[in-house]
Amino acid sequence: MRRYLLGAVAMAAAVTFGAPAVLAQPAQNTIRWFSDTEPANMSPYFNSTREGVIFGFHVWDAPLYRNLRTGEYENHLAESVRIVDDTTIELRIRQGIVAHNGDTVDARDVVATVEFALDPANQVTNGGRARWLAGAELVDNHTVRLRTPAPFGPWQEYLTTLLIIPRASLATGREGMGRNPIGTGPYRVTELSAGQRIVFERFDRYFGGAKGQPEVERLVFRRVPEANTRVAELLTGGVDWVWRVTPDQARNLQRRRGVTVASGGTVRFHYLQMDAAGRSGEQDNPMRDIRVRQAINHAIDRAGIVRNLVGEGSDPLNTPCHPDQFGCVQEGITRYDYDPARARALLAEAGFPNGFTVNIMGYRERPWAEAIIGNLRAVGITANLQWQQYDAYQRATREGQVRLAYGSWGSTSLFDVANSTSYFFRGSTDDMTRDPEVMALLERGDNNTDPAARREAYTAAMRRITEQAYWAPLWTFPLTYAFHSQLEFAPTADEVPRFYSARWRR
Repeated sequence: MRRYLLGAVAMAAAVTFGAPAVLAQPAQNTIRWFSDTEPANMSPYFNSTREGVIFGFHVWDAPLYRNLRTGEYENHLAESVRIVDDTTIELRIRQGIVAHNGDTVDARDVVATVEFALDPANQVTNGGRARWLAGAELVDNHTVRLRTPAPFGPWQEYLTTLLIIPRASLATGREGMGRNPIGTGPYRVTELSAGQRIVFERFDRYFGGAKGQPEVERLVFRRVPEANTRVAELLTGGVDWVWRVTPDQARNLQRRRGVTVASGGTVRFHYLQMDAAGRSGEQDNPMRDIRVRQAINHAIDRAGIVRNLVGEGSDPLNTPCHPDQFGCVQEGITRYDYDPARARALLAEAGFPNGFTVNIMGYRERPWAEAIIGNLRAVGITANLQWQQYDAYQRATREGQVRLAYGSWGSTSLFDVANSTSYFFRGSTDDMTRDPEVMALLERGDNNTDPAARREAYTAAMRRITEQAYWAPLWTFPLTYAFHSQLEFAPTADEVPRFYSARWRR
């Protein structure tokens, strides 16, 4: 298994002029953090938002944990892992693990979680955490065997996101888990006021494991949609930590004493999905024509948008995956340079000399979407923006209602294309292409433990996807944070801030 060096990449800049008007929360040992999105359901199996992923790391635990400094996989809920055969993984679960409700957690909770996630009746919306499994078998109360339908190459990576939910919590179902989330993690949820705030308190009975014991006693989360409002709150002492800071905001904040600005890498990328499969209707659907898809690719000035809007740390993208992920092969793929004249010629060849009108749906980084719309307009394509919350966006794309989707994907912070390219191109409801050749190649790559064989299959898949211009990959996603300078916080390479590793300077 490939090892990834995931050490923090931080370029911190302390500042020089006026400090925040109100001091932060070191005396209360609290971190207040604002973000622009709040998951509709707190359960990690019923939301796919990045904020939900972060909540998951703090409220729940998985069998394995990826050490960000070494790239190694470490035992966490599991005290040992053993490969029984090509499709069977045996986990020995630590004894003495206590859930937030006081229940003891053991192998029975692992089985219950897997069975719950795989049961179609439960309609989990983030099934990728467990979809790679065929089932789980209880050996004894501390031993469980996980079964895969075929050999599965990135099994260790996926065991870092298989969050285990106590049986009593699972029994309450989707709504119960959303209202009263219960895990084993370093923080427990003590207040959940949807649309207002979520409070997390340090769990004093936490077992530690690979995460260690947290120093900060309390986390307070609020959804604040406007980026300027979040930054203003930071400067006036209303919040301690914000992220998704724009390049202009970062430059301004770097001149403020008492604020630290830091950048970290991610495996997130942005893309345009096109309805090549005709799920939104085959007649009068330009996305069915490869020449139209090629034209859209040529119409977008990726480098210009990266330079002027996305900012430092981002790179134009040519594949439906992040280049740091295993299997995201860049050799031999078809690349589409920015060429508006070529885009117009392709549209004319496809029967659209005067362009056409299409709806484009999106849900985050609106200024970037508007820049893309401007590029499309320049070659004759009128793209009407439909702006949605993520849940509505996801529902519409999965139900085949969208012809052009502007999206962003963080791969649940997994460094493997099994959770990026395969997620979108293996025939699920998220697949707007439905190419049997691509599906077969990705299945071959996913269901193999030989890295060379996996890479060979993924290489062929990337070449087919880019040749057919099924997507318009856009750019990788840098992440800039701003926080009170008394807070010791290290950005990571996977877009998951570890508040349980942060501390206030005394």
